[in-house]
Amino acid sequence: MLNSAEFKVGLFVLVCVGLIAAMSFQVNRDPSILGKGKMYDALLISASGLVKSSNVKMAGIPVGVIKDIVLEDGKARVIMTLRGDLKITKSGTLEIKPNGILGDKYLEITTGNPSDEVIPEGGRVLIVYDKGGFDAVLNQVSKIASDVSEVTNNLKNATTGDGDATSPIGRILLNIEDVTADLRDITGGKKDKIGETIDSIHRISQNIDEFVGDDSEDGFKHNWKKMAKSLGKVDSILSNVDEITGKVNSGKGTIGKLINDETTVEELNHAIAGVNNMLDTANKFQVSVDYHSEYMGGGGSFVKSYIGINIQPGPDRYYLVQVVDDPKGNYERVDQLQTTNNGAPTATTTKTSYHNKLKLSAQFAKNFYDMTLRAGLIENSAGAGMDYSFLNRKLKFSAEAFAFGRPEGVDLRVFAKYKFYSVFYAIIGGDDILNTKGNVLSGTGASGFIGAGLDFTNDDLKLLLTKVPF
Repeated sequence: MLNSAEFKVGLFVLVCVGLIAAMSFQVNRDPSILGKGKMYDALLISASGLVKSSNVKMAGIPVGVIKDIVLEDGKARVIMTLRGDLKITKSGTLEIKPNGILGDKYLEITTGNPSDEVIPEGGRVLIVYDKGGFDAVLNQVSKIASDVSEVTNNLKNATTGDGDATSPIGRILLNIEDVTADLRDITGGKKDKIGETIDSIHRISQNIDEFVGDDSEDGFKHNWKKMAKSLGKVDSILSNVDEITGKVNSGKGTIGKLINDETTVEELNHAIAGVNNMLDTANKFQVSVDYHSEYMGGGGSFVKSYIGINIQPGPDRYYLVQVVDDPKGNYERVDQLQTTNNGAPTATTTKTSYHNKLKLSAQFAKNFYDMTLRAGLIENSAGAGMDYSFLNRKLKFSAEAFAFGRPEGVDLRVFAKYKFYSVFYAIIGGDDILNTKGNVLSGTGASGFIGAGLDFTNDDLKLLLTKVPF
């Protein structure tokens, strides 16, 4: 049976079929035939030149095929089958490349950065490039040919007939033609003047040549030699300067000692520091002027005025000089006795006269943080005072005691000042508050008062003067 013709023919057919199948598997580029492929897709603007079963290559080596191309949302969706061992990441790219000059194309794919996230099977490659193929080249060549044709037409129109003023080349050529015509007119009608101009240039060149070649005592060559000798003297001067700088650098001479001797430099620094301290003290020296008036109530109505100067040589002390216009002033009592013919007194009259009086205050004050103690002359008599500041020195409470030997007792004055608008302040308080019986002559004693005033420093005066037009 094995040697029969039928068996031999059947065996030959099976061998041929096996060879054909093996060759088909070998030639077929679809990895999915053996069940080892992975499916991916991508969206392309145009799939022109791509067909089913076209190659998908990596580094020029086939790694898959195009399974299908379908239309999706106006774009071409390309479905690919790739080898199962490939790992395409999010940074992987897909590029359409031409396969020869006949217009067919294939897809070139890259895996991307291995550290990026891997696209799962059935996922989409998002980065797609289309460099075009031979058809794109033909389109570019067609556009270039069209542009060349347009340029040649413009050149033809510009160089034939009357020219073409509608194109830049035509206008340039027309302008050149106008310029050459103008030059022709100038050279044709003014040949004599052009000749004279050339002769003048020739004479000037001759004069320059004679001037440069003059070898007389006052000539250019002789003076040039003098200048060369002067340059030699300049070189000598520079040598002397170099010698002087060398002595200075080595510490010789007064300037050299001043620059190089540390003792001299230190003494100079001490002197400069002393001058700076003196200037700094002058800058810290401050003067302020105070003027205010007080309306006095009580037994009588008066207006008491003050004007003073505050001299502050440092932040912890100051001197106050003040002139006071006191409405109480001085009072004189005069008794008049009337008599009759026999000499016996019949009546007594009393006359009281008032004299306004200017008083002087001169005090020394010492600051202790927000508290200030004062002592000296207060309104023509010895006294002392105390101030305490609040609200960043805008509000100040004060008390003054003076006139200790007065018949009515010590004069105690308390008041409060509030400063606003930089230089203005208001004042309220009580004057002679311990004198409850009052002054017999004036009819006044303890009284309250209210007033306002100005207190400005030398800095305020500088600011004010800068605002005054001259």
